[in-house]
Amino acid sequence: MRITEEELSKCVEAYKSGESLESLSKRAGLSRATMTKYIRSRTEIRKPGEWKGEMAARTKVRSEEWDDLGKVPDSIIAERAGCTRQNVSRLRRSLGIRSYQWNKECGNL
Repeated sequence: MRITEEELSKCVEAYKSGESLESLSKRAGLSRATMTKYIRSRTEIRKPGEWKGEMAARTKVRSEEWDDLGKVPDSIIAERAGCTRQNVSRLRRSLGIRSYQWNKECGNL
């Protein structure tokens, strides 16, 4: 089954706003692999667990929250950024930044 350019454009926009490849492929009547190929040819494919849609746009604009990593508790940064504490902790650890609690106990603040 072929998909028209107009339908594909709608799928790409839906994907950019956060809809999953699975739901898009079911709606279009295509396999997930085919939908992935169509989407990949027109935009970047998100990695599993990557933020989607509005949340991704918000974090790009409000990057000043991330300057406080390790200086304030992850839960406070998560509240400001509008995401979960686990996401903030994962980001902080991936950047090699020690936790607020560790910095506080060692007197690094």
